[in-house]
Amino acid sequence: MSDNDDIEVESDEDSSRFPHSADKRAHHNALERKRRDHIKDSFHSLRDSVPSLQGEKASRAQILDKATEYIQYMRRKNHTHQQDIDDLKRQNALLEQQVRALERSMNCDSYFIYLKLTIIPLQYN
Repeated sequence: MSDNDDIEVESDEDSSRFPHSADKRAHHNALERKRRDHIKDSFHSLRDSVPSLQGEKASRAQILDKATEYIQYMRRKNHTHQQDIDDLKRQNALLEQQVRALERSMNCDSYFIYLKLTIIPLQYN
């Protein structure tokens, strides 16, 4: 079950359908069992989402502690990756500037070579 799944819990108004105390208690117990099963399934899902706990038997406190550690670890890792991305973007921008400067330089050099080949020989004729 995901966080968005609703647990179907009937209200106290439905208890009017159960006139006997034993029926009410049975109904309440069934709803409580459903709620506990949902919590149990959620903890199992959380446990299996944490690499260091996958498939292991762990208490709820251990699951919460390890999940918290894993979330903190992943946040640090994401921060480091974001810094790497930012560094690479800066390097990329510098390299693009260098490419543009080289292209401008090559265009200038080509122009001067053109001048040397066409205009200067005309002067000697």
